[in-house]
Amino acid sequence: MRRCIGCYESKPQSDLIRLTYNGNAFTADTDSRNEGRGIYLCRSKECIEKSFRRKAWNRICRSGVNNEEIMRAINEALNEY
Repeated sequence: MRRCIGCYESKPQSDLIRLTYNGNAFTADTDSRNEGRGIYLCRSKECIEKSFRRKAWNRICRSGVNNEEIMRAINEALNEY
């Protein structure tokens, strides 16, 4: 079970997309093997929007984030899952 950063609900890992943050960039992690902090997010548009409204990405990075880079990684993950 993993927790979505948008809705804060715990769900099976297979129901969520996984992104990683290695201190420099966000990447889609379809095989759960990338190094860095694992970030789980529901596939729904609502959860993606909530994660930005709640500033979850800033807490994860502990600094300002590039929303375009995050959306690129999310779209990449959604296309690969």
